[in-house]
Amino acid sequence: MKNIKGILFIVVTTAITFALWFFATPKTDIVPLDRVRHIVAGLALNGFFINFLLASRNKIIEGWFNGLDKLYVYHKYIAITSLVLVLIHAAISDQLKIDQSIRITTVLGGLGLFLFVVLAGITLFDKRLKYEEWRISHRLMLIAYTVALFHVSVSSKYDLFNLSPLSIWVVTTSLVGYLSGLYVIFFYQNAQFTHKGKVTKVTRLSPIIVEWEITLDKPMDFVKGQFIFIKVFQKGMEKAPHPFSLSGGDGKKIYLTTKNSGDFTKQIYESLELNTRVSIDGPYGHMDFSKGKKDQVWVAGGIGITPFIAYLRNNQIDQSVEMFYSYRGDAGGVYKDFLENYQQNNKQFKVNLIDTDIMKPLDLKDYPLKMDSSVFMCGPAEMVENYVRIFRKKNKNVDLTFEAFKLR
Repeated sequence: MKNIKGILFIVVTTAITFALWFFATPKTDIVPLDRVRHIVAGLALNGFFINFLLASRNKIIEGWFNGLDKLYVYHKYIAITSLVLVLIHAAISDQLKIDQSIRITTVLGGLGLFLFVVLAGITLFDKRLKYEEWRISHRLMLIAYTVALFHVSVSSKYDLFNLSPLSIWVVTTSLVGYLSGLYVIFFYQNAQFTHKGKVTKVTRLSPIIVEWEITLDKPMDFVKGQFIFIKVFQKGMEKAPHPFSLSGGDGKKIYLTTKNSGDFTKQIYESLELNTRVSIDGPYGHMDFSKGKKDQVWVAGGIGITPFIAYLRNNQIDQSVEMFYSYRGDAGGVYKDFLENYQQNNKQFKVNLIDTDIMKPLDLKDYPLKMDSSVFMCGPAEMVENYVRIFRKKNKNVDLTFEAFKLR
């Protein structure tokens, strides 16, 4: 399913920024290239304003992008674009011999550029970064943003202190961006992790997959297919919040199924204890199967099976569903027996099991997708993105809903 509100928000704010800087009158006469330099700087600041706002995980804004995973795709590429704009601004400044004297604006401009390049490079491209380290580097971006705002305000050849459309816009967007950054760093952990509970059951389903039951202090409303961010308060365990899809529950009890594939999930698999306290932010996501069309295609990769299991556990479907479940080895296909049993008891449901240890990888290039059908997918980002391209090539207007594991 598509939602253009998020794209429209990005386009409109960018267009307003460009227009206001383009038509504004500088305090003194400047050459055209210097005008370009200021416009580029304004667009870069607008990009960082948008990114800090997106990072706040506001439920309304999430809805504009039809899911947090899709929001973070835009977040990533806006960050890259903003970094490029900062570098272009610096290159033009160097060509114009701007701020060559030793003064505070020169120092701050250089410091801001250095921080942006280093932090953005780390967060965007260092795949070795642990999740908590990645989050810290994001927080430090607020320092770079502070330096950049001060640099622009004191060195701009446009009057940003007297009342004008440009100054109102720059102050408003900068304030919203800065407050969003402060919220993420200092208030998000307390303000949005409102659901509390404890671990009441731990079931190791295979040598690599564990299912944990959480009993909540108060019921939580969610749609089967959504995901949450959870913090686990057990000594020796990482305290940073991590995203996981719900694999079932009735609101009072919820289930998470996690694969031992990283530092945190390894801790969960090996040492999670009963009665450990947790707190939860969410739910997020738009994997609402009940809103799909009568004919549906489901594609799950590995632990991406969890939102589908959450729905099937509590529903006897009345849609016509064909499912493709790709996993690696018996240890990875922990729900295959459940799916086969469900298929036997429901003629509307058909499952195709693909064990890539002994079978060819799933290939849907020749799948006869019906024109009036809905496709739901969940799994690794690379897999999901591949099938998004395949299905849209078959039908550019196909009803697609998907969640990908990649949130960074």
